[in-house]
Amino acid sequence: MSGPHASRARRAAVLLGVVACIASGCSNSKSAVAKNPHSGDATASPVGGVQQVVMTSGPDLRFHPSTITVHPGKVRVVLKNVAPGGGPPHNIQAPSVPGLAIGEVDAGQTQSATFTAPAPGRYSFVCTFHRAQGQYGTLVVKTG
Repeated sequence: MSGPHASRARRAAVLLGVVACIASGCSNSKSAVAKNPHSGDATASPVGGVQQVVMTSGPDLRFHPSTITVHPGKVRVVLKNVAPGGGPPHNIQAPSVPGLAIGEVDAGQTQSATFTAPAPGRYSFVCTFHRAQGQYGTLVVKTG
């Protein structure tokens, strides 16, 4: 086939390919969540009579671990910003857990918060600086 019909057919084929690519999620970049999945879980360990869990965060904009499990009682959450050579600050905010709030932690720094675990259940926390990039986690409070 040649002439104007061949040109129209080629354009239609290219357009169909572009539409198929878009519909199937074809892209040169992946979403932040797909590239940076959340990692693991940890159960707080007793340290000096307080349950403690250490979390790290860095340039990947994730909490490691992203799920922490505690039991009723006093809990200390430690956040270490492990960004090498500088990097973004991180924090933790958990509006439904009184006392679970850690302010800005710059690269190479560590801060902690000590609070009393709320009623058994699942509670969300977030880095307010990187909420849009999906930096969030879950606090799981188990019964005694």
